[in-house]
Amino acid sequence: MDKRELRRAVSLKIAEMGDKEKAEESAAVAAKIKAFGFRGKKIFAYNALPDELDVSELVGALAEDNEVYLPVVDGERSMSLARYDGSWEKGAFGIQEPTGSRYSAAEVSPEVCLVPLRAFDDDLNRLGRGKGYYDAFFTSCDCLRIGLAFGCQKVEKIPVEPHDVKLDLVVTASETYRK
Repeated sequence: MDKRELRRAVSLKIAEMGDKEKAEESAAVAAKIKAFGFRGKKIFAYNALPDELDVSELVGALAEDNEVYLPVVDGERSMSLARYDGSWEKGAFGIQEPTGSRYSAAEVSPEVCLVPLRAFDDDLNRLGRGKGYYDAFFTSCDCLRIGLAFGCQKVEKIPVEPHDVKLDLVVTASETYRK
C-alpha cells in the first residue's frame, strides 16, 4: 500500500473505535508515559485532533514537573513551539494552540517529543498526515521521539522516503515498541 492508502485504511480503523475504547486506550498510554517519571525535562507534546490519541490530561500532568511546549503551525511545513500554560486559541487546521510566546526548536531544545501519528510499523517508521511538519521539526531537534498511538494504528510496513524520520519508541495501550 502507498502512504495515502495506509492513511485511509488506518483512519477507517480509528473511526470504528467507540468513544469509550478511545478514552480507555488514551488513559492507558498516558499512564505509561507518566510512569517514565519525567521530571525537570523540556517536553514537546501535541494537542490531539478528534481522531488522535487524546493527551489533554497527560499534557497537564506533565506540566506539573516539566516545561511542556506544544506546536504552533507557522506556515507550510513549519512549526514553532509555545509553552503550555492552559490558555488556547484556534490555530491552523482547527487545532487548539497555546497563546504564549513562540520559540524555535533550537531555542527550546526539547529532550522528549511526544508525537501523534497516523500509522507505525515494527521498524518504528512513522506515517503522519502527509504535510511533513514533524519530519522537518526533527531535523532541527535531537530528542527522544515517542509516538503515541491506538493499537489499531500498527501496520505491517510503511513506505519510507529519504526525509522520513524514525521514532525511538511507540507507546500503545498494550505494547511499548523500541528500537
